[in-house]
Formats: sequence, C-alpha cells, structure tokens
Amino acid sequence: MLDGDDEREVLWGAMAAIAATGPFTAEAAYAVHHGLARRCPPCRVAASAVARPGSAAARQPGAGSTGESPAEAAAAEVVAADRLDRRIEALHGRSRHLHEPGGRWVRAIALRYRDHCLGYLVVRSPTTPSPEETALTDLLAQQTGIALARLAGRRGEPARPGPESPPGTGDLSETRNIPGTEDGSSTAGPGAISSALASRLASHEALSRAAASGRGEAGILQALHDHTGFTALTEDRFGNLRAWAGPDRDEGRPGPGGGPPPGPENGRRDTLMQGARRRPGAVRDRDRLVVPVEMAGDLLGVVALVDPDRRAAETDTSALEQAALVLAPQLSHERRLAELQPQLRCDLVDRLISGEATDDSFTQAAALGHDLHRQHKVAVLEWPDAAESGALGDAVARAAGRLRRDVLVGSRGATTVVVLAGEDRRDPGDELHRAVSDELGTGAGAIGVGGPCDTLTDLPHSYDEAVRALAVRRRSQDPYGSTGFEELGLCRMMGTGDGEREADRFVREWLGRLLDYDARHHTELLMTLSRYLESGGSYDATSETLLIHRSTVRYRLQRIREITGHDLGDVETRLNLHVATRIRNVLDAPR
Repeated sequence: MLDGDDEREVLWGAMAAIAATGPFTAEAAYAVHHGLARRCPPCRVAASAVARPGSAAARQPGAGSTGESPAEAAAAEVVAADRLDRRIEALHGRSRHLHEPGGRWVRAIALRYRDHCLGYLVVRSPTTPSPEETALTDLLAQQTGIALARLAGRRGEPARPGPESPPGTGDLSETRNIPGTEDGSSTAGPGAISSALASRLASHEALSRAAASGRGEAGILQALHDHTGFTALTEDRFGNLRAWAGPDRDEGRPGPGGGPPPGPENGRRDTLMQGARRRPGAVRDRDRLVVPVEMAGDLLGVVALVDPDRRAAETDTSALEQAALVLAPQLSHERRLAELQPQLRCDLVDRLISGEATDDSFTQAAALGHDLHRQHKVAVLEWPDAAESGALGDAVARAAGRLRRDVLVGSRGATTVVVLAGEDRRDPGDELHRAVSDELGTGAGAIGVGGPCDTLTDLPHSYDEAVRALAVRRRSQDPYGSTGFEELGLCRMMGTGDGEREADRFVREWLGRLLDYDARHHTELLMTLSRYLESGGSYDATSETLLIHRSTVRYRLQRIREITGHDLGDVETRLNLHVATRIRNVLDAPR
C-alpha cells in the first residue's frame, strides 16, 4: 500500500502552492492506486486552503444561508463529497472542469507522469482564473505528478492496467532515474517540494517576462540560460540551429540554412523525436536534454540544454519544459508569418502595378518592412526553368538581400514582378541579373526594368515599361540579360501588342528582300548596309569597321540597290532604312 502520510504531504503541499498562485481554494485531493482514486484528507500545512465539500465556501453563493441544521449540513457535505468522488472516478486520468453553467469555477487537475495518472487535485475559484494563473496550476500539477512518481518508483510499485492507466504501460520503478537526486532513492519532503515549486514559479515568471519583452526567441533562451546555468539552444524541426544562449557554441552543428543532418543521423533524430512526442518531459539526446516544441500537434522545433556531464537537476528540466511551452506560440507565430508574408507581398505588388493602390498600401507595406514613400522602379523577370515552381521569387528575395536592395516581390502570369526602392539613376537590372543567376545556377533568364516613379500612381506605367523592355530583350539577338526601358530608344514603340506587330511589318517592308537574299546566299549585305548608315554614309569608315576593301563596300551597296530597289541617295529612304536596321539589330528575325 502507499505511504499515506508522504502522499498527503505532496498532494496538500501542492494544494497550498496552487492556492498561493491565484484566487484558488483547495477542494479535495485524490491519490490513484491500482487504477482507483482514493480521497486524501488534508494535512495541517494546507488546512487554511481547504473548503470542505458541501461547506459554505464550497457550495454555490447562498448555499450556506438556508437555515439548515448542523445535521442537515453534515448530511449535505456527505452527499456532495460522494458526488465529487463519483465524478473523479469518471475522469479516467484526464483533467476536466466540473462546475455547472453559471456556477463557481471548479476544476479537477490530473497529476500525470508519462502514461500514468497518479492523482487529482480539485480546486475552486470565485472567478474564472486568467490564462496565466491556469497555466501555473498546470505547471504545479506536472511537478506534483513527478513527485508522486518518485514515491511510487522508490517502492518499486508496478502500474497495473486500469481506468487511470492504459494497458501496456510500464513500471513506475523507472522513476528512480528522474533527475533531481543523485541515485533516485530519496523522496522529496514538504520543504523540498515547496522549494521545487518556488523554483518552477520563478523560472515561469522569468520566461514569461522574456516572452513579453519583445526580444523573441533569443530573449527566452537567454532567460533559460540565466536560470539554469546551462547553454540553451533551439533547432528547427530538421535539426538546423536556430538560436543559442550561453558559452561554447557548437559550430559543428548545422546552422540556419545548413540543411538537415546526414541520412543515418537524420533517421536517429526522427526516432528520438517520435519517442519524445509520445510522452511529456525532457529526453536525453547524447550530451543534451531535449524537449519538442509543439503547437496543436505540429512539431515546430526543439529546445535543449547542453549537459555533457549530466548535472541537470529536476528544476533545470522543469525550466526546459516551461521554455518549450513559452516558445510554442512564438515559433507558431513566426511560421504563420513566414507562410503569409509571401502572399501578402504578392497581393500588395499586384495592387500597386494594377493602379489599385490606396493610402492603406503605405501601412501594409510598412507592416512588411517596406517604405513606399521613396522612389521606385518596377522590374519584370522571366526564367523559364524556375518561374512555375516559385523558385524565381525566392531567388530574387535572396539576391536582393545580398545586394542590400529593398524590394517587394510578386508575380503576374509566368513572370515575377519586383518593386525596387532606390533613388539612384543606375539601372539595377544588370547586377540583379547576375545575383539571381548565381542563386539559380543559370543565367538563362531576362529582366526588363521600367522607368523611375515618385508616386504610387506611376507604378502601373513603370510596370508597362518593364514589360515592353522585357519583350524587346527576349526577342533580341542576346535574349538573356537585362534591358532598361530608357535604353530602348526607337524601340520604345515596340515591346507588346500593336507596337510590336507594327515594328515587324516596318522591318519586313524595308528590309525583307535583303533578309531573304542573305538567308538564301549566306551573304552579309544587311550588315554592310547597317554599318554604312551608322557611319553617316562613309565608305572608308564602313570598310574599316567590316575589315574589307573600300571597293568591296562600293560593290555591296550597288547589289543592295539592285535587290531592294531603294535609292540610297534619297534622304527619306535612308532614314527609313536606318530606323529599320536599328530595330533589326535589336530584334531577331521578325515573326
């Protein structure tokens, strides 16, 4: 049988501690033995916190002012206690609220260790406790469950299947290895329990302050390190290091973006995490104590204490477990932001280039870390091998970070759209093309850059210019690279739609016969005409540029006259031929 006196001290010591954390009153305590819950009467240490079932403190408001006799009151207490006993037996190892609608707040808290329920604490409150107060009661209950497990483990008591302990669970004698004592053989008395609870409260307060300070994950880890003295770290769910607090950083572990560990090590880690998630508390992973960080059943990462000498006490593992609870909403929030931000950026970019931006767009951009009050340009990118998978947008974001360019990245159709901030007059396209090519491992892509704009209303115009510049670049003799709209010159009339089709027709009208002749006879008459017109009609300059004799230039020009029927001496004809050759030098063969 259980040692009732020691068990009472643990249970009612916990009751006293819970009563000190908020507006709680102790109602009853139960020890579970062989699957049966047995009520434990209070000891002196918790007498002030006790409200007997059926008493004025325990019943609903006004229940003790009905003028009932002492005998009636005693009978009512017996009935209330019996009803509570039956409700506890129906819990089957789970915590549950017991109050009726509109009644005072009552909760039965299951005291568990791993897969075993070892007892219950029933507490009341005149008002609904705050989430922080409720969390403290849960933390204290977890600590109490560990203390009860120590008592059972010290006696080597087996956990027999029953309503409180599912079939197939192990032996509580393994709790001899619970951290906190040298050999696991000694059990904590009231003073030790109170000290442990006080330490747990102190660590919870420190971690809560760190979480509320705005210092994020690093602040929480620093608080954990300060409280325990051990190096504290977090890793993502793949084993990559996220943050670190304390000395002796292990540079050998993968860092952010370093990829998962090698195959066998990754498999070992997966097995460890699966086991850790099946039972509460810290698990040892070689030189570390590790606790999974979870939210709604989703593994977000792990938090760990580096403890190669196995010096961590129970208070340290308790602080580690609390850190996991505090980190869970933090990491979950970061994940949600990481998932939402690309879509939010894409939606904002789409509104900006569609002319649908409002004053709210400034606020939305600021929330995404971008200042829309500056001058901007729009760039449009196309990398055929990367656009569909979304890799291009990610590569642009990384490249912009390397270049220290402030950008908003979105998409439209098969192209990626980038709103670039900056008032310099330099065309950012070339350096962006090089950086994105490095990220993707291929330069087989094109960028068109629109003109600068000082207001949001000009962004759609800059986008149209970028689209036209991209179209010209893709049709040019060198389709890979960057082209700014301001570089296009006469080709600004082209790009898309009717302007492009009209340019094709113009080139075909003035140079079609010459293009066909060169294609059939493998000659370079078009090149000769272009260099001749670019030189202002100089035979000498043309011959030097083409490295041919002056008489060869004269002969070729005569053949051009014969093939095209154009008079090269006519001013208007020469102008049209010059414009056509300029367009042809930018574009490939017309479609």
